[in-house]
Amino acid sequence: MDATLVAEGIKARLGTHSLATVARRLAALSVVHGSQGVDNPIHMPQIRALLASARRARARQGQGPKKKQAATLDVLDAMLATCQDDIRGVRDRALLLFAFASGGRRRSEVAGAVVENLTVVPGGFLYHIPWSKTDQEGVGREVPVLGRAAKALEAWLQAACIDAGAIFRAVSPAGEIEGRLSARGINRVVKKLAASAGLDPKSFGAHSLRSGFVTEAGRQGVPRNEAMAMTGHKSGVVFDAYFQEGQIVRSKAAWLAD
Repeated sequence: MDATLVAEGIKARLGTHSLATVARRLAALSVVHGSQGVDNPIHMPQIRALLASARRARARQGQGPKKKQAATLDVLDAMLATCQDDIRGVRDRALLLFAFASGGRRRSEVAGAVVENLTVVPGGFLYHIPWSKTDQEGVGREVPVLGRAAKALEAWLQAACIDAGAIFRAVSPAGEIEGRLSARGINRVVKKLAASAGLDPKSFGAHSLRSGFVTEAGRQGVPRNEAMAMTGHKSGVVFDAYFQEGQIVRSKAAWLAD
């Protein structure tokens, strides 16, 4: 049965479903029951207890949630150093710096970035984010793209002759500019550059730029509220996990043995 599901494309690989997959499907079922106004079995104490038990068992086995490695400034610079001077390299350099320097943008935000939302300011640009995962109503906000990130972005726009529409676009093997670069394509770019820098591409992805920005902010002592204003996090739970990871290396307590 399991092999049949894989053959039909329903499952990616043989074996039982991961806990994350089960949790996603239960969440989807919960939404459907809620929208229909019927009793929601997902809220039953037995279901909640079973999921909690499964999470504890996974943690005891050292199988906690997997997350991509943070692309902090040292990692970012290593990837930037692999970018060539051809049109693809110019794009990749601009993409990395835009995503990181503007507050660790999500790959969907980078894929959806358009020239019309750029405003020239002293030192670079302001980019208007019209909608995001944490701004479902489209209130929108501005984030800065300054310094070398602004220079790299300007170099890409000029080299690709882009003055409207999608900022980041696919580049053909022949070096021709094509349509909008998808979110999945952005993920592939980050993985490719990580591999070129001698890093494990399995440990990095587009989210690495977001988590890397937060971790680097913690390392450099950027005030928490300023860093959160850049990323757009509404909840501090995920943000703090990366921010504190960066802060810990600056802690006096970490150096008590010296």
